[in-house]
Amino acid sequence: MRGVVAAGSVATAKAGAEVLRDGGNAVDAAVASALASFTAEPLLTSAGGAGIMVIRLPGAEPVAVDFFSTFPGAGGRPQRVDFHKIEVDFGSATQTFHVGRGSAATPMMFEGLAVAAAQFGVLPLARLAAPGIALAREGVVADALTARTFALLWPILRRDSACLAEIVEGQRTDRPLVAGERVRNPKLAATLEAFAASGRTPAQVRQGLLSEFGPDRGGLITAADLDAAQVKVTRPHQFRIGEWTVVSSPRLGGRLVGMISEELSAGTYEVDDEAKEVLRQANASAAGHRARLALPRPDPRGSTTHISVVDGKGGAASVTLTSGEGCGHVVTGTGVHVNNFLGEEDLNPAGFHLHRPNDALPTMIAPTIAVHPSGRVVALGSGGSNRIRSAVAAVLHGFARRGLTLSAAVQAPRVHGEDGAAWVELDSRQDPAAIRSRLGASFSQVHGFESRDFFFGGVHVAERDERGVLEGHGDARRNGAVEYVA
Repeated sequence: MRGVVAAGSVATAKAGAEVLRDGGNAVDAAVASALASFTAEPLLTSAGGAGIMVIRLPGAEPVAVDFFSTFPGAGGRPQRVDFHKIEVDFGSATQTFHVGRGSAATPMMFEGLAVAAAQFGVLPLARLAAPGIALAREGVVADALTARTFALLWPILRRDSACLAEIVEGQRTDRPLVAGERVRNPKLAATLEAFAASGRTPAQVRQGLLSEFGPDRGGLITAADLDAAQVKVTRPHQFRIGEWTVVSSPRLGGRLVGMISEELSAGTYEVDDEAKEVLRQANASAAGHRARLALPRPDPRGSTTHISVVDGKGGAASVTLTSGEGCGHVVTGTGVHVNNFLGEEDLNPAGFHLHRPNDALPTMIAPTIAVHPSGRVVALGSGGSNRIRSAVAAVLHGFARRGLTLSAAVQAPRVHGEDGAAWVELDSRQDPAAIRSRLGASFSQVHGFESRDFFFGGVHVAERDERGVLEGHGDARRNGAVEYVA
């Protein structure tokens, strides 16, 4: 089938394109790309994590497949939780995370992708898993972004050499992976083969979660938690931008993208005053931040990646995946690095381990699909933790309200505002000094970036226009890549 895949790496995008060529639809391609991303984008996503997929197929109502993690502990809690503070240096700031077996929430990645494929795809799961299996077995050469991620998260990875040895088998474990080295994970290949055969979490993964991440080892995951975790197929959050109908995550992230989009659309774009327009965008973003804080469970700041697919029939799938920063431990022998969602301060604002068992954890991820009456269909979304809401809303506003091309909307410099602070890309601005001054009058801290930066997310976009022409754009901020199937 014809189509276009936009994702966070060439290998991830190629996996989806391969499935499209074999007759798969947009959902098949999204699932295949997701499974490949575990090797192609290690540490940004993992089979031990979670996600949300928004789907819009021709002639059907849009749906959201929600497979974000729940809080474990239904089968009892340990006397001593394996839970440790880690400092990660991002250069301009140092951030605290918590890792260890007690930071792992109930993973739902396998179940979510299986449900999406079974209910909305057309090809067998074994076919969808084949590119990811081959990639894990043969390996992929690490790019600069992968190397940077390993360096940032080295304080987590170095805690357990067995974790790094499985994620990048055959490479050194006394230092972070560097660009040009090969990421191979043959144990993950075997795990994906077992998943493809059963359509559920492989028995070895399940047993390993119970024995290595349960109360006996300082974790909270029990059989009761794994049995209770359920994938939800539900209505996405829907809103409008002019003539466009937009559907996004039913969780917090999708609602805030809608709210920021409405704030941006309510005002007039300041064509003749760039600094004033940047401030307007920062204020809209900050309004989303305040709305988020008014809710009892704000968003996480984990590592994320995104995949957008539109097929030749106009079917669209948008999926965002995350594993936090990873807890620093794998399920031994499976190649699966487990999430650290319970160690994210923003998921646990009142304190750690205070959620009730089986509570749904919050998330800012916001996979999104926009549809125009003319027949245009655009799938988009972003990684980027709490910048996701402002990044997705800015790109939506760019093409839906300002009439920018998709390329221009993705490449436009971004700004993100929160109470008391604003972060802004200054590259290609007409008057950076005026922008700093205008923002400084409203925000006590202004952090300027001299170039497009990883910090502001990676909005990967795929489109089929009213004539059936396919277009895709991968955000260079996060090594975005696009693959077309003619």
